[in-house]
Amino acid sequence: MEAEPRIVSTDLPQERSEVASWTGCFEPFAVGDPGRAPDRVISKLNTRFWYRPELALDAVMVGQEGESPFAALRAASIRGLSHRHYGEVRQDEYAFRVTPDNRYLVVCVADGVSAGKWSHLAALWGSRGGVDDLCRILRDTEPEDIDWPRFVGEVAAQVEQAGRDHLLRHGVLPEDVGTTRQVAGQLATTVLYAVVCLSGSAAGQAHVYGIGDTSVWVLADGHWHPRQPIKNDGAEVYSSSVTALPLLPRELPPVIRTRVAPGQVLVLMTDGVGDPLGDGTGSVAEFLADRWCLPPSGLEFAAQVDFRRSTFDDDRTVVALWPL
Repeated sequence: MEAEPRIVSTDLPQERSEVASWTGCFEPFAVGDPGRAPDRVISKLNTRFWYRPELALDAVMVGQEGESPFAALRAASIRGLSHRHYGEVRQDEYAFRVTPDNRYLVVCVADGVSAGKWSHLAALWGSRGGVDDLCRILRDTEPEDIDWPRFVGEVAAQVEQAGRDHLLRHGVLPEDVGTTRQVAGQLATTVLYAVVCLSGSAAGQAHVYGIGDTSVWVLADGHWHPRQPIKNDGAEVYSSSVTALPLLPRELPPVIRTRVAPGQVLVLMTDGVGDPLGDGTGSVAEFLADRWCLPPSGLEFAAQVDFRRSTFDDDRTVVALWPL
């Protein structure tokens, strides 16, 4: 029995509706001269640390459980143009959590020193481990009573020991005799911690402590207010040298105490954003102040942190808090 002939339609497809069923578009943010690199760089995969993402992002509400949220939190850590071009790992990191009693938000931003092959691990240990340790300390200690030098010394020791074990496993240190400085040459990180009170009369009060060139700001009424000395402010010669864990500076910095109210923003950042922000004036400052007068969506926030500007190609990490 012969098969019936197959009928092939020659009708043209119906024309699409002129009105699309979707909306929206995306264009990267640029401040001033973006340079040629953003359009030329091809983001290469890091095959050694393939499991580490190019972008980390959070957009959540934080506050007392069962009550109205205290604040909107946005966080983003993005691999910089230089690391994308060379296929190197993102070395910045952040971590945050609310203490089990819901009284405090604990935050850290960390910047792995680029010269260290394994510095992204130091940033990971310094941020997550430090935040966990602070949460344990806060079970029995009020924020104003935290012994910050002792705490950061313990974090430095933990980073050094974890780093030493890691380097021994990978044959980088021939035996367990390497000095702290030798370990730091392979992995090191800046850290900036903040403990923010979420309830009661102290709500919005922040206790901040950092080692290195990470920075903390309060954005209020469209103006940036630094809460620590500005990097290289007044220096005749720019310096990129920085103290980073597991090394500690000879003179430990003082604790920073500040307060953030509704309508203001507490911003912790690595120097990937801090350097172009400068002294809090200028076009980058105006751009971020305009975009962050209200909490943006998470994806918008990440795109804003990743703004294009010529010569600024470092990893970028920001954690920002908008009290409601």
